[in-house]
Amino acid sequence: MGRKNDAERKSDTRMLKTGLTKFAAILATAVAGAAVLSACQILSPEERAEENLRNGESCVMCDLRYKSFTGMDLDGIDLRGAYLFNTNLERTSMVGANLESAVMILTDLERADLTGANLAKANLSRAILFGATLRGADLTVANLVEANMEAVELTHANLTTANLSNAILTDAFANNAEMPSAELKNANLVRANLRAANLQGANLAGADLSNANLTLANLGSANLKGANLTGAVLSYANLRGADLSGAKLVEATITGANLKQAIFAKADLTGASISSVVKSGTDFCGAKMPSGLPGECKK
Repeated sequence: MGRKNDAERKSDTRMLKTGLTKFAAILATAVAGAAVLSACQILSPEERAEENLRNGESCVMCDLRYKSFTGMDLDGIDLRGAYLFNTNLERTSMVGANLESAVMILTDLERADLTGANLAKANLSRAILFGATLRGADLTVANLVEANMEAVELTHANLTTANLSNAILTDAFANNAEMPSAELKNANLVRANLRAANLQGANLAGADLSNANLTLANLGSANLKGANLTGAVLSYANLRGADLSGAKLVEATITGANLKQAIFAKADLTGASISSVVKSGTDFCGAKMPSGLPGECKK
């Protein structure tokens, strides 16, 4: 074959350059794809769950323990059954979120907004809920043992059969809250506002309700044995069939209340104001009455 002329050599050079350019582009695309695939493969399930939540995506049954989502907007998020042990959700907005059956032991929810959230069957034992808003939230059967709920907003919340043993609820707002059959043994409810709350059949044995507002509250058949109700207001409350044996009601206000069949045996009513109440079948045996005289023991 004869030698190529200049035109042919230039054409071959152009073709080679074009081929090399296309090859470089293909190689770059492949490398980028491999990098993305590698990154996806490197992410652990926990890291992927965290990334999804930060992108506002729901994460059912996710493991998010020890993570921090402080101040995020997670309204309407679905975190059913999520593992949120010791997770930081301080000041996070979770309005209408679904946290049913979530594990939230030691979770920090200080000043979080959980208005209308579903926390039914959630485990919030020892959680921090200081100043949190739970207005209208569903907390049925929730575990709130030893939770810090100081100054929490529980207006119209549903805590039916919830366990709040030894929980701190000082200065809590629980107007019209539904708490029938709730477990509140030894709970701290000092200065709590429980106006018109439904505590029918609740266990408040040993609870501290000093200076609490229980006006119009339903405490029918409630267990208040040994409870501290010093300075509490029980005006127009329903205490029918409630057991206040050994309770401390020093300087309590009990006006227009239903005390029918209630038990005040050995209760301390020193300085209490009792007027216009229904006392049919009420047991004051051995109680310290406002008059200073011992309560009559009926045979």
